[in-house]
Amino acid sequence: MVQAQDIARLIGGHFSGPAGDVCAIHHHAASCQPKSLFVAIQGARSDGHQFIPQALSQGALGVISERPCPADFNHIWIQVPDARLAIAQAAAAIHGYPSHSLNLVGITGTNGKTTTAYLLNAIFQSAFGLSAMMGTVEYRIGNHTETAHHTTPEASEIQYFLRRAVDAGCKYAVMEVSSHAIDLHRAAALNFAVAVFSNLTQDHLDYHKTMEAYFDVKRRLFDGRLCPIPPVVVLNRDDPYGERLYQELPNQTRKVSYGIRSGDQDNRQMDIWIDRVQTNLSGLSLTVHWPHKILEIKSPMVGKPHAYNILASVATATACSIPAEHIVTGISQTQVPGRFERVDGGSQGFAVVVDYAHTPDAVQNALGAARELVAQTGGRVITLFGCGGDRDRTKRPLMAEAAAQYSDIIVATSDNPRSESPEQILDDAEIGLLKVGKPYHRITDRRQAITFAIQQAQPGDIVVLAGKGHEPYQILADRTIHFDDREEARQVLRNLLDPPHQEAACVHS
Repeated sequence: MVQAQDIARLIGGHFSGPAGDVCAIHHHAASCQPKSLFVAIQGARSDGHQFIPQALSQGALGVISERPCPADFNHIWIQVPDARLAIAQAAAAIHGYPSHSLNLVGITGTNGKTTTAYLLNAIFQSAFGLSAMMGTVEYRIGNHTETAHHTTPEASEIQYFLRRAVDAGCKYAVMEVSSHAIDLHRAAALNFAVAVFSNLTQDHLDYHKTMEAYFDVKRRLFDGRLCPIPPVVVLNRDDPYGERLYQELPNQTRKVSYGIRSGDQDNRQMDIWIDRVQTNLSGLSLTVHWPHKILEIKSPMVGKPHAYNILASVATATACSIPAEHIVTGISQTQVPGRFERVDGGSQGFAVVVDYAHTPDAVQNALGAARELVAQTGGRVITLFGCGGDRDRTKRPLMAEAAAQYSDIIVATSDNPRSESPEQILDDAEIGLLKVGKPYHRITDRRQAITFAIQQAQPGDIVVLAGKGHEPYQILADRTIHFDDREEARQVLRNLLDPPHQEAACVHS
């Protein structure tokens, strides 16, 4: 526990009220407990100051706020310049600055964060027997896992998680760092040993508005505006924004670069690179180079896009002085839920994969991998995709265009519509389909769409169910329901092998 006056001093706040020991900090009044502080935030939709009475009734000692202390307030009040930043700073102090006791790796970028985090966690576990990971799919300390609710949770949750990791004996931890987390200071007050940049492609423009603003937010992880400048940064120089970071960050920062070498015409000097990649439905085989060393790596992950994630993990592990044998072992053992994950329903003669692709670039990467695989079988690519509601509308036709360009059969359906009309979302996506001019099927009900897509498959084909990946739910306007693409696909495959007696309903396109 930390004295409230000390917290005020550490976060640069003005203290008033009685003394008190603080053991936790919360920005949801319902989460408050005895000896906690409540951070009242003026949000776009609600004002946290309205919930101060509830927080106090649940035992909170007082409030952190950007506003002056009310004249009649008899509890602790800490006035700060930025309430969101104060959450991170206060949580770090309360939990004893756990990131200072870890080799913490932060991964940012549009695509590849989750897979790279899984790869690094496996490498660290191979080397040290214990590691911690926080990301889109789950939060993990050793073999203990918790379902993730956000790619990067609130700062108070991050600091508490890292404290638990330190107390469990972890020396290394890896976390995904989203652009929202950077912009809202969730990842502030952390001490990163390594920061990794994977790539930047269109996403979240409903929030950031422009690609330049999106990039500027990501850059904060590397240039000292979010937290101390990491001593090592790992950058994908094949990505234009990664190359910008490489050129713009000061020379005193240790920069470790990676990319796929494209021959003598490429004048960039990569620290880690690949010159051979072979892929099939069993996985990847690649040759990774860095100065004075060559590694032959095999991975059960499918598709060349994962080569970049493997490169990012090798570059990071090398920067952390992890022995090569643990790098190879960790990568060989890594499977990531919902990332080109094969759904095996028996000997149907064609492949069904589920992928989280929900940006234009991710759709292109996933379907490009599928296209390369069917070139070996003479089959077709059958793609089911949808677009999320209450998110960047401008990427919908671009996702549809990518799906149409790389697919032989296209099924457009609903994803997580949230508060939007699923039909309107499909109308937006349809613009991209019409631009390509390839025939497509529009089936709003996702269960029916999955059934239809798989029923079109013939031996040698690959069916790609894109958009939801690992998610076991679908978010509708008024509720969230259980829905898992993998479960749905398995049921369809079982029915194909052992048809039910009752006639299936006809699906119209």
